[in-house]
Amino acid sequence: MARGERRRSFTVVGGARGEAARYASLVPEASLPPELQSRMQLARADLRSLRLSQRFAAVFAPRDAVALVATHGDLEALFTTAREHLQPGAAFAFDLSLPPQRWLFPEDADPHEGVQPERAVFTPHLHSRRTRQGHGDIHRLLLRHFTTGEVDHALGAAGLEALTRDRDFEGRPWEPGADRLVVVAQARSEPSSPPPG
Repeated sequence: MARGERRRSFTVVGGARGEAARYASLVPEASLPPELQSRMQLARADLRSLRLSQRFAAVFAPRDAVALVATHGDLEALFTTAREHLQPGAAFAFDLSLPPQRWLFPEDADPHEGVQPERAVFTPHLHSRRTRQGHGDIHRLLLRHFTTGEVDHALGAAGLEALTRDRDFEGRPWEPGADRLVVVAQARSEPSSPPPG
């Protein structure tokens, strides 16, 4: 995404934690044009609690990034972090894979615990190799599939409201049964207080 912004004057700040941060830091900055290198910053932090002094014209969580958190509380905290970094009127955009309908159970069951996505995040031809220290260099990232109801609840709890809900990047409206959700949200506007009188 940062490469796509190189012709614009945006500053790109990325955040990741743990192994994701380690992976992101391996991107060869030397392969980027110098003017882009000076406008990129990677913060190794927990995105559920990250607070920067900057506010941005947009916040993005692309390619199932929100599905890397484990619980409903984590999702709410991630959305709160996004809201805290938005300039007034700015948008928060994210996409995520939804659970297949056959995974859904009655309300009292949690079908998402320990379920791996059907579409592999870990490419089979990338076999983990052990380093001299005995550590593997490739780690499988498991996605947590949240339902649209869980996403809506977390958005509301974080003070955000969805402006658009699409099923793909072509702008086709989301409908039940779709396997992907693309959301553009904004901080919920505070109700204006009535004039004194």
